[in-house]
Amino acid sequence: MVIVAVMAMWYLNKEYTDVPFSSRILIVIGGTLVSGIISFFLMKKDVHHIDDKPTTNTLKKR
Repeated sequence: MVIVAVMAMWYLNKEYTDVPFSSRILIVIGGTLVSGIISFFLMKKDVHHIDDKPTTNTLKKR
């Protein structure tokens, strides 16, 4: 989220200087929250659904 916020603020300050500063802050906050929510759901650790390590050799020997 921090990377998104810094990059968005840098890009908006560089390319869109005609947008008022308060609007740029709101855009950055919105983008940061959306990226955080997406990251939370996509990278959530699902510890209870990990398969056990197989105890027997599943590869066929030639």
